[in-house]
Amino acid sequence: MAHFIKLHSQDGTEMLFNLDVVVSIDPLTDGTMVQTRWGGTKVKENIDSILRMSRSPVDNATGHQLLVEESELPH
Repeated sequence: MAHFIKLHSQDGTEMLFNLDVVVSIDPLTDGTMVQTRWGGTKVKENIDSILRMSRSPVDNATGHQLLVEESELPH
């Protein structure tokens, strides 16, 4: 089952990352480097928020998970 999180590139573009293909996530001074099997991407989110998003449970009838920033979750 795919495990997606939504992150933002350095220019603010939204992207979905499948955590199943992430090799490493490394902190940078101005964000985080997400390394996948196919290359690396710098994102704005810090490593702690990415870790929180990766642990957030989401129920979905399709069997896929889309994890979003905490500020986007309904209260």
